[in-house]
Amino acid sequence: MATSVTGKSRCSKCGKEKATTKCGGCLKDFCFNHWEPHRQELTQQLDEIDVNRDVFRQSLTQQSEQSNNLHALIQQVNQWEQKSIKEIQQTAEQTRKIVLSHKDKHVQQLESKLTKLTRQLRESREENDFNEINLQHFQEELDKLTIELNHPTSIRIREEQTTFITKICVNIINFDEDTKLIQDGVTIAGGNGAGDELNQLNHPTSIYIDNKNDAIYIADNRNHRIMKYINGQTQCQIVAGGNGSGSNMNQFSHPLNVILDNEKQNLIICDFENRRIQRWPLLNGTKGETIISNIDCCRIAMDNKGFLYVSDCKKHEVR
Repeated sequence: MATSVTGKSRCSKCGKEKATTKCGGCLKDFCFNHWEPHRQELTQQLDEIDVNRDVFRQSLTQQSEQSNNLHALIQQVNQWEQKSIKEIQQTAEQTRKIVLSHKDKHVQQLESKLTKLTRQLRESREENDFNEINLQHFQEELDKLTIELNHPTSIRIREEQTTFITKICVNIINFDEDTKLIQDGVTIAGGNGAGDELNQLNHPTSIYIDNKNDAIYIADNRNHRIMKYINGQTQCQIVAGGNGSGSNMNQFSHPLNVILDNEKQNLIICDFENRRIQRWPLLNGTKGETIISNIDCCRIAMDNKGFLYVSDCKKHEVR
């Protein structure tokens, strides 16, 4: 919105005192020669905003059409559902077996007692050897069996409050102008100074988060070992190395990076100063296996198809 001004003012562009028009946005005075270029500049800026709006609309449309990430999340929910159903079915089947087993055992016990009583009655009749005391005893045994038959041991199904199915939930994080970074974090591993105790680390250079098992693997560089931290524990455990610096298969020399091949249950470790990449069995592994040698690796990664990517920091390449 422009405001016309009678009289003469100094033009903000040429500096001359002329009849001017004041811009309602920047509040500057423009002579007639410079007023039109100023409006053209504003029009150009409006056009750029309009173009950027169109680009954003295109990106929004593409994102709504591309559902790969959403599909992966739905697959995760489906897998949780199938796993939970399977666990429920297994628990229900085990409970049914216990109930039926108890019933069968109860019937077998009654049949065994009845067989014993039948044999005693037959022997007494065949030998014609019975009196009032024997008859009273037989009747008491029969009464006991009747009570057991009509009043079997009570069986109840109790639903415990503790759940055996992992709970699933959705965490939505909205990044907007109000989003702030957490300034003070919580120390979960180490934090007790440099050292080689299980509650200490020495220059940890990388971590790998295993969401599946709620664990974190740490490349403990100057202790020449790989540590595993499990949520809630007060100290880590050594899962690879920890035998001093060296080039033997059970040793590392300043490992820089570690990842987990969850499918094959192996750790893949960048053994920097030994210029090799080691594969170490996660379960009860006592030594590693060199899968790539003569490489100055700094970082490693694996895609969801199992392909390994290695950065060679001295050759300036990723293999």
